[in-house]
This record gives sequence, C-alpha cells and structure tokens, in this order.
Amino acid sequence: MAYIQEKTKGKKIVSFKFKACLGRDANGKQIFKCWTWYPPADLTPAKARKEADRVADRWEAEQRLAFSQKKAEEETAPPAPVYTFDSFVNEVWIPLCVRDGSHRPATVAMYTNILKVILPQFKGVPIDEITGVRISQYLRWLRNDYRKPDGKPLAEKSIKHHYNVLNLIFGFAERQDIIVKNPMKKVDPPKVSKREVDALTEEEAVRFFNALLACDFEFRCVLQVLITTGLRRGEYLGLQWSDIDFQNATLTVNRSTTYTPECGITVAQPKTAHSVRTIPVVPSTLSLLKQLQKQQEREHPATILTGAFVFSRPGEPFEPRDPSAITRHMKRFVRSAGLPDVSPHDLRHSCASLLLSSGADIKSVQEILGHADASTTLNFYVKTDLNQMRSATEKYAKAFGL
Repeated sequence: MAYIQEKTKGKKIVSFKFKACLGRDANGKQIFKCWTWYPPADLTPAKARKEADRVADRWEAEQRLAFSQKKAEEETAPPAPVYTFDSFVNEVWIPLCVRDGSHRPATVAMYTNILKVILPQFKGVPIDEITGVRISQYLRWLRNDYRKPDGKPLAEKSIKHHYNVLNLIFGFAERQDIIVKNPMKKVDPPKVSKREVDALTEEEAVRFFNALLACDFEFRCVLQVLITTGLRRGEYLGLQWSDIDFQNATLTVNRSTTYTPECGITVAQPKTAHSVRTIPVVPSTLSLLKQLQKQQEREHPATILTGAFVFSRPGEPFEPRDPSAITRHMKRFVRSAGLPDVSPHDLRHSCASLLLSSGADIKSVQEILGHADASTTLNFYVKTDLNQMRSATEKYAKAFGL
C-alpha cells in the first residue's frame, strides 16, 4: 500500500503526498514513485483522509500496471545494437549528422579529412568502452607524434578541431542512449594560443599597390578588390555583375564559392547571415571593375552578362573560378615583389588593419568584414603596430598637456 503523508496549514489539510514502491531494477534497487494530490476545498479533514486513501489505492494500481507493462516491453524488445567507434561513426553519425543535407560541402570535407585520422586510432573499439583517458592519449599523440602528409605537425587550432569532432560524436551517442556516460566530459579542451594575424603594414601596403601596377590586368583587379573591400576569397569569386552598383559605388555579397575534391567548385549562400552585406567601393577599385566589365563585354559581344561572374573561368563567364588558383598566383606575386608571404585571406586582415589605422570606427569595419559582433574584429582582424601605439599616446599627452 502506498505511503501517505498529509500536509496541513493551520487546521486545514492542504495536500497529500503519495509514495509507492513499484518494484526493483536490474541491480536489485527499489524503484519509488511519488505524487502530490490536492483534496477538494469543501471536504472535511476526515472525508479528505478517506478520499486520499481511495485515490492513493487507484494511483498506486495505475503506476504498478504501467511499470509492469514497461518492464515486459523491455524484456521482449530486441537488444540494442553494440557499436564499435568506427561502425557508429560510419553507420549512424555521418549519415544523420554530417551528410544530412544541412552542411556546406566544405564543412563535410573538413569532417571527412579529420575522420581519416581519428577512425584508425579507435578502429574496432566498442564505443561504450572508450574512456576520457583514451581520448586524452589520442590528443597527446596528435600534438607530439602525428605528422601531416607534408611532414609538418598539426597546428593547435587543428588539434582543437579534432577535439570538437570527438565531442560531437560522443555527445550524439549519449543523447541516443548508445553510451551511458560521455567520456568527453572528462577531457580538457586543447589550448589554442592567440596568434597575431598576418597583415601588411602601411609601408608594405604602399609597396603592394605599386607592385600591382605591373601585374596582369585581371589579377590586378582581383588583388585590388581583396585589399580594399576585405572580402573573403570565396566571396569575391562569388561576385556577379548584378552585385556591383556602379552608380552608388557599392558591391553586395550574395554568394560564395568553395572547392572540395568530392564536389568540385560549388556556389552557395555565404556561411552566415552577417556575411550577406553591401559595402562601399573606393573609386580606384570601382574604375578597375568598370574596365574589367567592358573587357568582358568585348570578349562576349552577343551575351547579356548581368548574371556572369566578375572573376569567371577563362572563356566561361557564367562559370566560377577555382578558389585555389588565386592563392598559387599570389604566392608568386608577393615573392617577386619582395613582400611578406601573405595569402588572399591576409589581405582581408590587412584591409581591416589599414581601415582602422586610417581612422575608421570599429563598427564600420565590423560591417565591412561581415562579422556578427565587433569582438571578432578587435580580437582577430586588427593589427596594431608601434607607430599606431605611438600616435595614440601622443594624442593622449596632447589632450592633457603631458
């Protein structure tokens, strides 16, 4: 019979708490169920106690029946599949969480490349037997012993990506009741040292612009757009002529291109909502773009080029260009110009740094780069040199007569 405990306030009974033992679990531990019942306000204490006995009996019977039915279902249900780590990843996690149609090709490619390293290290090990110690040993191996195909060690950020993927896998396994405990909860995330971004100084930027004058015209347009707009590599390759507003001197980022070995060159929306943006274009860059448009019109006189790519595949105005091609070309350019070994993405850093050193406010630079908040702009894309710091202290001294 259920245990009944009444709660009173003054001389009035407010509620009854029922507690019943329904049985025992697989380990022999008793299973209890509790419920609070509130009697009608018009009942006297004696009638309330009598009604409580009747309600408690009925409630206990219902709970015991439900418990028995559930236990019978569990006993007749087929045993849950026992997964090894690699079978769970390949048969469950990848189909449901990676190749589910919600991820960009570049994201799928990133997961695929990371798993090429992870899976052999846990191959054949039951997923519910993998401990936090085993995962920590794997991360230590990545840090100290593993080498990429080019012989170089993994960067701290790449090791953190491995940790994140493992965290996603085991978190999903726990939510699906494949494992009882998530071993990642006992693994400390790898530390990632804050690294100063590579960006051109004002002096180097002057040399950069001078060296552009001797470049092939289209390549000059490419680098001029990158360093004056702060676009990502995939964003500038996704530009179409309909995105350029020559009258208002703006361009709009509506799409981005990526390349993966599996899917080739793909065009899709930018990676975040904040990446879709309209930004101003400086006069010299706008002039170069106008010249490039006229050049394309001469090359394709009978074609309406509104939907053509600004920087298209040679001879194919409606086909996007391979993003990796500009990176290879730029390496040769900076080497011949005696400039630091900066990449197309470093020109994005340079744009932010040069804008701020020229007096632009943080909010404007944030919007130009397409960041969700200004902290990203401050923490990762702004490079302050000694001249800027000296200028700031001079302004401070002048303001207070120091």
